[in-house]
Amino acid sequence: MISQISVLVVFCSVVMVTRFGSVHLQNFQVLTPPVVELPRPYNFGYEFGDGLGMSQYRHETSDGTGPVKGSYGYTDPLGQYRKVEYLAGVDGFKVFISSNEAGLSNHAVGDAFYVVQPPPPAAVAQGLRKASPLK
Repeated sequence: MISQISVLVVFCSVVMVTRFGSVHLQNFQVLTPPVVELPRPYNFGYEFGDGLGMSQYRHETSDGTGPVKGSYGYTDPLGQYRKVEYLAGVDGFKVFISSNEAGLSNHAVGDAFYVVQPPPPAAVAQGLRKASPLK
């Protein structure tokens, strides 16, 4: 009988603490003002390659007033490349893509403009080879 009464007292205490605790937390006020981060100019980038003909890069810059300008791209060992230049600002995200990847054509989609050159001979020759049998 004593153990049942103890359990009931503990249960009631937890319920009361929970109820009063939640009422207390509802009236909790934050006294520190929110942190406002001012825009800062920045510039970053990287370039790397594997020494076998593959290379990649990315560069981005902003003067801190809002617009962001950047570019990124790659070149594969066959000489196929894709270069993407972009501008993100109040007018949206504008992209200019130049490439010589096989299967692409000059066109515009939304605010993305593609200018495509013919693929390199090695990429064309690779696409015309017969598949090797699986072993």
